[in-house]
Amino acid sequence: ASPTRLVERFKRFAGGVSVRTKILGIVLTLTTVLGLGVTLQVRAVMNRTLIGQLDSRGESVVSDVAARATDPILLNDNFRLVELLRETVDNHPDVLYAFITGPDGELIAHTFGDTGFPTALLGLRRSTPTAIDHVEYRSVDGVIHDFAAPIFDGRAGTARVGLSENRMAEIVNATTAQMLLTTMTVGLAGLTAALLLTWLLTRPILDLVETTRAVGGGDLTVRASEWADDEIGTLAHAFNVMVDE
Repeated sequence: ASPTRLVERFKRFAGGVSVRTKILGIVLTLTTVLGLGVTLQVRAVMNRTLIGQLDSRGESVVSDVAARATDPILLNDNFRLVELLRETVDNHPDVLYAFITGPDGELIAHTFGDTGFPTALLGLRRSTPTAIDHVEYRSVDGVIHDFAAPIFDGRAGTARVGLSENRMAEIVNATTAQMLLTTMTVGLAGLTAALLLTWLLTRPILDLVETTRAVGGGDLTVRASEWADDEIGTLAHAFNVMVDE
């Protein structure tokens, strides 16, 4: 369809509905578009910000583990090493697991307990990192950010921690739900205000229409009510003057 034909169709459609419907449609459309637009924008900004904070926290945690694990590894104190990893998981709610591998990639200690260590984690990296390394992957537990840091410049092994996005996602989803609820509340308030506005606008118009029909039927005693000093009131006054004349 050509643009001209589309414009004509829109004019016929817009002209076929009442003023009340037009005002309600405008209010609801603006409220919905604005509310959803702001909600999506805030959600995107929060997601980027929280992921950035998660990555910074992951680098800090794995760096701390690597620094504190040096002495237990050199002293061959496996018990102290496991306690260090467990404390790391317990003290950081986003940390899903922590483990340490030796210089040759062999597993030394981990926090997986009776469930067993998933050997697929060892395949995420093929060599010992020389600096803090970050790998992101998806598992049954959601999106995981795996951080690795060399211990004693890599000569004593590698510290690994995995941070989950689940808690971050819960915060973002809760905020999104709250904003959608706010949008609905504002929409209902706007709908109520629009109903009042349409009543104030259409009531004098409908009264003027009834008066016009009465005059058209030959009753020259009726007069239109001049509700206010706005444009509709001016029109009603002009109509009354016309009937008087």
